[in-house]
Amino acid sequence: MLSNEEREKKIEDSSKLIGKAVFNSILVTLVSFSPILFLEGQEHKLFSPLVWTKTFAMIGSAFVVVFLVPVLMTMFLKGTVRPESKHPVSRFFLWLYNPIIRWCLKWKKTTIGLSIALVLGSVPLILNLGTEFMPPLDEGSLLFMPVTLPDVSNSEVKRIMQVQDKLILSIPEVQNVLGKAGRANTATDNAPISMIETIILLKPQKEWREGLTKEGIINELNSKMQIPGVINGWTQPIINRINMLSTGIRTDVGVKIYGQSLDTINKLAQKFKKELEGIDGVKDLYVDPIVGGKYVDIKIKKDEIGRYDLSVDDVNMFIETALGGMNVTTTVEGRQRFTVNVRFAQDFRDKIDKLKRLQLQTMDYGPIPLSAVYSSCDNYGHTLLYLPHFQRSSYRVVSSSRCLGWWGVLFAFF
Repeated sequence: MLSNEEREKKIEDSSKLIGKAVFNSILVTLVSFSPILFLEGQEHKLFSPLVWTKTFAMIGSAFVVVFLVPVLMTMFLKGTVRPESKHPVSRFFLWLYNPIIRWCLKWKKTTIGLSIALVLGSVPLILNLGTEFMPPLDEGSLLFMPVTLPDVSNSEVKRIMQVQDKLILSIPEVQNVLGKAGRANTATDNAPISMIETIILLKPQKEWREGLTKEGIINELNSKMQIPGVINGWTQPIINRINMLSTGIRTDVGVKIYGQSLDTINKLAQKFKKELEGIDGVKDLYVDPIVGGKYVDIKIKKDEIGRYDLSVDDVNMFIETALGGMNVTTTVEGRQRFTVNVRFAQDFRDKIDKLKRLQLQTMDYGPIPLSAVYSSCDNYGHTLLYLPHFQRSSYRVVSSSRCLGWWGVLFAFF
């Protein structure tokens, strides 16, 4: 039977022996979690609290092991202590561990070589791992974001959206469809008229056809949506808003080009698109157009308007009212206010020849055709400019079926 002094001495020696191993194992675990702290953006906000919580918990456990556990052992560890060789759980693991550790100590160089080979063999896996660490979220719905030519008319984009809605509703798994073309009445939505956003609500998964997955539904929808002049894009409503607010790009992977010359940016954008085509994992590839918009330049004949006692402001106000419309009054209905906008009907302004025949009223000479006081010409110009950090830029949108990340984009060029 051991005396109290001998028992406390053995507990002290055992605590020193085990404490070092436990402390080192905790330190290795903390170091292995440290790379997560170098993540940025959404990943950093999501995973860094987990790392800090785990770090503080393990630091606390280390102090408990080193300082508190030996004291508790002296207080509560009394009586006969069974050795490890007689404990069934310890005996089983020692039976597994002893032959392995003896073999490793006998063949030291072979063990080191196998470890190095294992590390080198993991390099291809790391390169194909991707750089997206956000967990995928199944929102139960889809967001279909096709884009068409920048000079599309309101009536044509409406027709395209109606055709797409009918095709989408032909899929049995689709419950409801709601589409929007252009921008909403909000300052945070700068979408052009050529961009369509269609929210697709899916039925519960138990009502789907047997063996069909969400990826299969997207592929089936995409095969039906092959409309000439329209480039498809598939995502989910919530993650799309997060991507748009954080990066300005509506897909998970994209390329931004900054510069001052819009023509040079457009040339580089087309070159990037050519290089990215055919990369494994790229489903849809689209270049935001910064050129290609059609404009009508109206030049007032100042020598002619003087003959009719007109001013430049008179002609400009007539053109503004006829084409763009002018707010003439505001109606009040309870707590709601609505502006009344007046402009010519669509039949009078849908063609250049009809614009020239519009009648401009004068004080002394009666109505005259608008072509008498102005000349017009068609020009191609810029459609939509992005100015992040006060620099002109263009976006390459890359929709991928696997996690490309920025490494995947860089490897495509080099």
